[in-house]
Amino acid sequence: MVDVESLLHPSAKGTRQVFFAGKGGVGKTTIACLTALHMARQGYRTLLLTTDPAAHTGSVLGRKVTEQVEPVDGISGLSAAKIDQKQATEDYKKTILDDARTKFGEDTIRTMTEDLASPCTEEMAAFQRFIDLSNTPGFDVIVFDTAPTGHTLRLLELPLEWSEQIRLKTGATEAMSAGDRQQKDRFDRTLRAMRDPELTTFSFVMYPESTPILEAQRASQELAAIGVATQLVVANLLIAEEQATTPFFQKRREMQLGYLDDMKRRFAGAALLQVPMMDSDIRGIDKLDTLDKIVFGGIA
Repeated sequence: MVDVESLLHPSAKGTRQVFFAGKGGVGKTTIACLTALHMARQGYRTLLLTTDPAAHTGSVLGRKVTEQVEPVDGISGLSAAKIDQKQATEDYKKTILDDARTKFGEDTIRTMTEDLASPCTEEMAAFQRFIDLSNTPGFDVIVFDTAPTGHTLRLLELPLEWSEQIRLKTGATEAMSAGDRQQKDRFDRTLRAMRDPELTTFSFVMYPESTPILEAQRASQELAAIGVATQLVVANLLIAEEQATTPFFQKRREMQLGYLDDMKRRFAGAALLQVPMMDSDIRGIDKLDTLDKIVFGGIA
């Protein structure tokens, strides 16, 4: 069985990136915060990023998380930041239009402004901000608390659409500028790193029921089509044997065990991390430390 810890540690090649994705509401934020804390507790310089518009990371940590990379108070070695998609989009549009005004007339600017109103612009802006943050120097591990599955897939597919964004920025007759070429190189390096299992671990979080498992499998297959393998799956909200003290919970646990077997079959090449259901929400460092001892003290 694949060692979960080996999928979280940096490799000889460099910084380890760990992505957590999945259906909305399955606990990605909790698992991302838990993993980031776990790596920081082991002495790795760890950066926790969120691209989730809901941005629950701060409430799980019990600390404010801003758009700037800042240390998380109370956890040595851990820093965090979030991507504000609205602000990222406005900054992205301003950069493109300010550059264009030095090259083109008002008719072209109006056309570009209309083109920049598309949803693709918001996604590209978030991806560019993501690249800026993920290239922050000095970290051994970068953990991503990502948006729900569909948005994550779009985020990872965006580098493939870079040529259209270059066309929008430079116009049909303009050659790619040195700055654009440098940015494209960063995009390409990011995608190559995502496809390298020694640098990136892509994980799906799900609870042991049919819908999140099937959605994760479909998303995993789509990622495989662009060269990104799923190396880790997380089964969240498991009822522990000692908790199954009534007929109802015994039946629910039996059902979950069946779905665990299903997960192992559908994600046969991936490691499995099991996370129990707790008796209260995970909020604050103390709760995360307790869960860390339970989850990583006995990896399945």
